[in-house]
Amino acid sequence: MNETWVRRMPENFGDLQWKDVTNIHPVGLIAVLVLGILMLMVSRRRAVLPMVVVACFIPAVQKVVVFSLDFNLLRIMVLFGVLRLLIRGEGRGFHWKTIDKVLVTYVISAALINTLQIGTLSAFINRLGFAFDALGMYFVFRCLIRSWEDVDHLILGCIMISIPLAFAFGVEYATRRNLFSVFGGVPEITMIRDGALRCQGAFSHPILAGCFWATWVPLFASRWWKNAPGRLWAIVGIGACLFIIFACHSSTPVFGVIAALVGGLAFYWRYRMREVLWGIVLSLAALHIIMKRPVWGLLAIASSVGGGTGWHRYKLIDSAIRRIGEWWLLGTRSTAHWGWGMQDVTNQYILEGVRGGLLTLALFVAVIVLAFRGVGHLWRASRHDPHRLALSWAMGISLFVHCMNFIGVSYFGQIHIAWYLVLGMIGSSIPIVTPVHGHMKTVAAGSRTKEL
Repeated sequence: MNETWVRRMPENFGDLQWKDVTNIHPVGLIAVLVLGILMLMVSRRRAVLPMVVVACFIPAVQKVVVFSLDFNLLRIMVLFGVLRLLIRGEGRGFHWKTIDKVLVTYVISAALINTLQIGTLSAFINRLGFAFDALGMYFVFRCLIRSWEDVDHLILGCIMISIPLAFAFGVEYATRRNLFSVFGGVPEITMIRDGALRCQGAFSHPILAGCFWATWVPLFASRWWKNAPGRLWAIVGIGACLFIIFACHSSTPVFGVIAALVGGLAFYWRYRMREVLWGIVLSLAALHIIMKRPVWGLLAIASSVGGGTGWHRYKLIDSAIRRIGEWWLLGTRSTAHWGWGMQDVTNQYILEGVRGGLLTLALFVAVIVLAFRGVGHLWRASRHDPHRLALSWAMGISLFVHCMNFIGVSYFGQIHIAWYLVLGMIGSSIPIVTPVHGHMKTVAAGSRTKEL
């Protein structure tokens, strides 16, 4: 499942060394077996946490290769998740919703079009890996996360996970030695840019480490509205996230935190969001007319924050728009000819188009739109319960942070679990519309009274 085209980010440390080769550390093997068994045995509301532990503490380069198929440890955990659903029958009663169908269509489009574009067996195998990750994680999460209590336990568990991880990042920041380098796949000596350390822990890149935890900030903050102990846990979790983001020294997760703050403030205008969105669109249109550069040229200004590369992000978007004729149907094999450094596609939206054409990009955006619409249904249904209202709004903010991240980075490695987790939570929350005596009736996402 190794990529055969130019990477969207610089080649991960150790990827070439372990290409098509089984690389499993004894500790990693023991960890995945123990955590996989725990995933089978613990209660449903805690079953997701072992996967998060694997994603946060074991580099993605740890893998087993079977007949040229790469199974990193997170994919092995997905297999444990599927096995749990089969053994315990927790997939029974699954209700298909529009977002589920659109996501499956998106995955099929992305896999099929890119395979046709590249036209090799290795490309087909790679897209199988992508489809396994996307559908496997999403539907495992959809089936395991069903109630408010499930979401609450997941958030509390992730706060607990963030504490030792923040300590590990602290050690790396103080010593410039990455504790997770013993597994391979991440550098032993922490990289430096513009005189600042860029810690990454077990993650595939410092930017992705920061972006991962930026998406959890609003979810951790939602516990403030639960109870007095919840406020303490919210402070601890947010503090751990902010320290990890600080240690990464990357502008993209910083903007993710800013996006989370903006999303939190938008709560006070939640009943006028349509007007707010139209105001933003009209403001951007006015700036596009007034500015000498296109409105996406504002990204170039971001290069002054946190050592970012805003000019590259601006140029990438500008080149993609100008060259839409190259990729709109079946994508394109390479973007290197777009200009200096353009082979580095640090934009998830553009990457979707480059790999799968305009159809795949449209389906990707459709999944996001349906997820936001689902959040809208959820917070309106929860407006009389402060904690559930805060939690439902926090899901929307987390989704918004992902959308902002996508402008500055394309996802690979462990961060996918954060993306499909929030989609899974929202997918479970969307009300089910069923016909009753010739009329359409909206019911809760599940049959139990406490379910989302």
